[in-house]
Amino acid sequence: MPFEEDKPLVYFPIQALAQKRHLLLGETCPDREKVQAEVLAEVKEKAMLPYYEKYLCPGALGPADAALKAELQKQNDEELVKLEDKIKDAKENLGDIEVRDGLIAKAEFFNRIGDKEQACEAYDVAFAKTVGVGGRLDNILTKIRIAFFFDDMEMAKKEIDRAEEELKRGGDWERRNKLKVYKGIYFMGARNWKEAATLFLNVMPTFTALELVEFKDFVFYTVILTMVSLDRPTLREQLVFSPEVLGSIKETPHLEDFLNSYFYCQYKTFNENFVRIIDLVRADRFLYRHARYFMRTMRLNAYKQFLASYRSVKLEAMASEFGVSKAFIDAELSSFISSGKLTCKIDKVGEIIESNEADQRSQVYVNIIKQGDLLLNRMQKLSGAIDM
Repeated sequence: MPFEEDKPLVYFPIQALAQKRHLLLGETCPDREKVQAEVLAEVKEKAMLPYYEKYLCPGALGPADAALKAELQKQNDEELVKLEDKIKDAKENLGDIEVRDGLIAKAEFFNRIGDKEQACEAYDVAFAKTVGVGGRLDNILTKIRIAFFFDDMEMAKKEIDRAEEELKRGGDWERRNKLKVYKGIYFMGARNWKEAATLFLNVMPTFTALELVEFKDFVFYTVILTMVSLDRPTLREQLVFSPEVLGSIKETPHLEDFLNSYFYCQYKTFNENFVRIIDLVRADRFLYRHARYFMRTMRLNAYKQFLASYRSVKLEAMASEFGVSKAFIDAELSSFISSGKLTCKIDKVGEIIESNEADQRSQVYVNIIKQGDLLLNRMQKLSGAIDM
């Protein structure tokens, strides 16, 4: 008799469902009817009445279906009665382990159907009955996923702090690794992108948090955040030539071309792919709030990188390199110069950009000289005080 293939393990809440809801709430959802059908099928299969009522109707799926609500309510009531009976039996006839398992099963039920408040309350009750550090951390990590699913960043921060406190009592490598991904997602939502990128790059070779984010999406986040917030050596060593990135980057359309065109200073190709990447950023439920920040910062990084190679350059030459008009480049650079983001000036008569971008090594040298002068002055004052 042939062996049946194991079904992939499903973690609740299903993060992909929250992403589909985000797409449906947008004005430009591709294949809207198909996505709606997929979401409705998930709701029916998992009996997600609370989520259907509070979060999908009427916004994402339109008016609620009264017959479907009644059917799901019946299923939920029957399953909850069975779970309550199981917990009651465990308390009367079995031990603490069976009681804890029953409480966890009840929490997972509320988690599966999308009842945020009941799920959190049930997980807190189960947490009090859980002894081992590993089980307690799993409980907290699940609550962090619930927070991300319902876009509750305040709750996510609170639970991440709890998890870090719990890790001080122990915890294995895998759970520590997962928590780095969870923290990175939180930092990404809070626009602390440098910290998020550092965490993502650290965990990239040993990524296991598939219950929160697919690996291709994790690579997408890592590439975007690193390009915005970290330097070229980091890009080269940990992205452009990373085997983990190279193995998955093609799964996200245009991402590889976007990264390589920026790194290899092919600015016209960079701009062409930039437009397509912005669409992906806007479509992502974690990044869409930061689309404007991403657009502005990434353009600034590209201009800085280009100008670092020149003391002066013709406005027309820079416009040609980026595949845009002189007027566009003039307006862009003027905006960044006036806000203090670019240290260069534009000669309007000669249409020349004079770059004053400080070289990093030169700046380090200047800082050392300043510190040395300060130290010598202090030594002279000390010497004078001793002579007296």
